[in-house]
Amino acid sequence: MAERVLIVEDEPELNAMIRDFLASHGYSPVCVHDGAAAVRSVFEDPPDIVVLDLNLPGLAGLDVALTITSQTSIPIIVTTARGEEDDRLTGFLSGVDDYLVKPVSLPELALRIAAILRRTRAGAGHSTAGPSEPIRVGDLRIDPERREVYVGERRVELTSAQFSLLRRLAASPGRVFSRAELLDAMQGDAVEGYERTIDVHIKNIRKRIGDSARRPTRIVTVRGVGYRVEDR
Repeated sequence: MAERVLIVEDEPELNAMIRDFLASHGYSPVCVHDGAAAVRSVFEDPPDIVVLDLNLPGLAGLDVALTITSQTSIPIIVTTARGEEDDRLTGFLSGVDDYLVKPVSLPELALRIAAILRRTRAGAGHSTAGPSEPIRVGDLRIDPERREVYVGERRVELTSAQFSLLRRLAASPGRVFSRAELLDAMQGDAVEGYERTIDVHIKNIRKRIGDSARRPTRIVTVRGVGYRVEDR
């Protein structure tokens, strides 16, 4: 079955261009033109991935992203005309997986969609690789096969990028990973190699797993180097 891509874009011509291009590449695109319709579509018939414009009428794109990422693990690629560093960081703070600045290259968009969905399929057990054992660090449990994360008995929803980062860190507790290594672990979830996005993803992961922002005890910052998961 073709993977469903929800396209949220208020410019009719661009919406149609993205729809037709993705359809020609084997996807099943669904188009909406405003934020409220996007949220309804996500919860009524969840897509495999969302391509989300930030500049939307009514409900803003960032609010749409926050609503989706706070309640689901559906990956999001943001498209926007705002390409400054602060704008990108704000986008990643909302939990999105990737960020494209307009004018969007449609072949590049298709490649990024494919990369993120490949990661999602592998984590959901559709990979030809052998089974992966759950990773346990203290009361944190990560199930790579089901792509699920638990803190104690509480299930935690993470985006594709967040899951990839936490899995890499937790697989080697106590080891310090540089930001460059963590970008590599995402394998396409942040293909621009924008290292500051790692800091934002880590901040979001800490919030999801209940780690203190001021005094983190699970994911620790190693100044000038990167991050580690405490072996406890």
